[in-house]
Amino acid sequence: MKTQAEPLKSMEKLYEEAAINSRNYKIYEEMGDHYQEEGNVKRAYLCYVHSHFLCDQDKEALLLSDKIEAIKKEAPEDVPLVTIIIPAVPVLAQMEAVLNASLALKEDCKTVIVLDMEENQEVTNWLHGNPELTVVSAKGLSPHDAYQKAVQKAGKHDDLLLLDRGSALLSHALFHLRMSLYKNEEIGAANAVTNGPAQGLTEFVTPIKRADGYALEHNLPGDHHMTPSLIPTCGSLLVKRDCWDKVNGFDDSFLTLEVAQKDLSFQLLQTKKLTYVCHHGYVYTLIQPQNNSARWFDYNHFYEKWNVRLNYSLFSRPDIIRLITDPGETPLKVLDVGCACGALLLSIKNKYPNADLHGIELDPGSWNIASKLFPVTQGNVEEDLDYPLESFDYIIFGDVLEHLHQPEAVLVNMKRYLKPGGMILASIPNIMHISVLGDLLNGKFTYQDSGILDRTHLRFFTKEEIEKMFSRAGYEIADMGNTRVWISDDQTKLIQTLCTISTSRADEFMAYQYLVKAKKL
Repeated sequence: MKTQAEPLKSMEKLYEEAAINSRNYKIYEEMGDHYQEEGNVKRAYLCYVHSHFLCDQDKEALLLSDKIEAIKKEAPEDVPLVTIIIPAVPVLAQMEAVLNASLALKEDCKTVIVLDMEENQEVTNWLHGNPELTVVSAKGLSPHDAYQKAVQKAGKHDDLLLLDRGSALLSHALFHLRMSLYKNEEIGAANAVTNGPAQGLTEFVTPIKRADGYALEHNLPGDHHMTPSLIPTCGSLLVKRDCWDKVNGFDDSFLTLEVAQKDLSFQLLQTKKLTYVCHHGYVYTLIQPQNNSARWFDYNHFYEKWNVRLNYSLFSRPDIIRLITDPGETPLKVLDVGCACGALLLSIKNKYPNADLHGIELDPGSWNIASKLFPVTQGNVEEDLDYPLESFDYIIFGDVLEHLHQPEAVLVNMKRYLKPGGMILASIPNIMHISVLGDLLNGKFTYQDSGILDRTHLRFFTKEEIEKMFSRAGYEIADMGNTRVWISDDQTKLIQTLCTISTSRADEFMAYQYLVKAKKL
């Protein structure tokens, strides 16, 4: 325990020490002292609680208890508590493994609620025999009804950790999720990350233990492990209680927890609250079979409700963000044309917190979401724009130019809004990709719902035509990369043949999209 006279280590130094030994309780105590000095009492409390949970020295644990109790007495409103809600699984050995792992790591949590679907009487009997659990019957209930029933059993002001079905807490995950939730007031939910499919297992304790070893090395402190997201990326979600109450929890019309959680994030956005993905909040999931008909219904219902498709318009473009190489503190001004729901703008804001971000979006559903986050114009970029001249450092066209009637004319017009030396960033599909040419050689040019031959594409480009278009429009291409997708052995052989009868190089048949960074002349 440090004395008041000793200087605190920097947060960066503490992060370095955590990477060496993440179970060192002293690290989290010193982090708590930092937050106390900053006036962030909630985060200070969470750090002291985690330090106490890890502490194996009786005298030190007593001193940590004093710090915790002092906060409870002096600032009870700054003591965020949590209830954990876990859906039951029908295999007893799996249920035991998930719960035993989670209960061992439920620091500062008085209430653990299990939603029992009553699929297996043996599981039901075991759950009711465990005194640490509050069991709630959820047989035949929708996610809304089941979770509302569970929340009635939670502490009145407790935040809610909704673990996914088959998911087990790992070391530090609960702490980092709670720390993430209280980074600032704009955050309404913190989303864990999890593993890929782990199906077909017959023994469950060992995989969880192995995953916990990974968590000890990777569930490390630091806000740089957090990224904003429009929807959860996995089914384990920590929600601020006041946010849950404000939107009345899950929408009662969804059948699956997955889509109910995604809808919840959209509901939170309507109240100006964001969901953050916590890459340092790794939990382990023993994958459960999905009810595909219910999932299909929910995806369609989500579209009916929000006019946004879950497999479209919600994802960032790290390949485009990598084209922005300015220092992180630069006060950039950026316009994202066809910004969809604003995922790319959110990622830019995370990397460039001083950026002034704007968007244009024609689709009303996507605009409704993006406009809750940024100044977004609902309109068509081929019409008049109401922006100050020479105001943007970057204008982004992510998979947009191919949808326009006159893309070159738009590029010419956009020069007016770029600062001197400003940049266009664009991703453009390559019509020369082998997947298109292979079909074309067999007489097929079939439009699809997405991809290079998306039925909404009006223009098609090759690398050479892209270069010509930007040159004619008055730009110099500063960088031109590409994205690629898997190609088959037969497609590889066809590329080799095409290279022998054309002047094109192999990579022109393999590029799926071109990534263009073009400077205004």
